[in-house]
Amino acid sequence: MTLNGASFVDANGVALDVKASNVGQPSAGVITMSYSGVEAVSVKNEEVLYTMTLKAEKSMLLSEMIAINSSVTKAESYNASLEVGGVSLEFRTAPVASVELYQNEPNPFRGQTTISFAMPTAAKATLSVFDVTGKIVAVRVVDASKGMNSEIFTREQLGATGVLYYTLESGDFTATKKMIIVE
Repeated sequence: MTLNGASFVDANGVALDVKASNVGQPSAGVITMSYSGVEAVSVKNEEVLYTMTLKAEKSMLLSEMIAINSSVTKAESYNASLEVGGVSLEFRTAPVASVELYQNEPNPFRGQTTISFAMPTAAKATLSVFDVTGKIVAVRVVDASKGMNSEIFTREQLGATGVLYYTLESGDFTATKKMIIVE
């Protein structure tokens, strides 16, 4: 698998006993994986075999970030009769049912942090940051798009250290989370 703008973090088995040790990285931007079992595993259609966690290092489409190929390990699968099958990726976007505010990352942070939120439809959203006394430290009015949205805040923009709170407001939705800036 080639990775463009992403890096491998972890692999965890669901129906298969897959671990990070099943994954190798022979060179930058390339990962390879192999798994074998003593007995065949039967799964239902759409059942998850394992999950692989990757970290995005750029803002781009997943379909441009990840590609399967046979440059290191042949991209193939096998059924219970040992017949060779293919391996492919399918990119799907899960629908967002309601507005969701996520924990900032990293948290705690020193230099900068990213606050992400998901929107079911494109709409205006207000992201406000407060100190522990309730004083507004920063406010951003965002023309949020449908799906995932992210805003980056630097320590200099917030001008504070210690515990801060951030609130997302959009329509009738309001949610607040805590973040910590360390020296």
